[in-house]
Amino acid sequence: MPRPIGSQNKLTAEVKEKIANMMSDVFESLDTNSMNQQEKLKFIQIGLQYVIPKLRSIKQLEPPQEPQTYQIEIIGGSGEK
Repeated sequence: MPRPIGSQNKLTAEVKEKIANMMSDVFESLDTNSMNQQEKLKFIQIGLQYVIPKLRSIKQLEPPQEPQTYQIEIIGGSGEK
């Protein structure tokens, strides 16, 4: 039986979790004071790709929404006598 559409592959989830844990361990062991600004930014740039999903990946999983209409009815008011 196939996975439901949009559900995450179990292996992929495990790999992502291991990479996130590894990134956390590496980050804690780094002496960021000895890194220059460019090295810090490069580390963040590379690491975030593996920890945070890209925006287009999230949008593909969202089901399209039906347009919503609203009706506003004003009852009473200060102009009535």
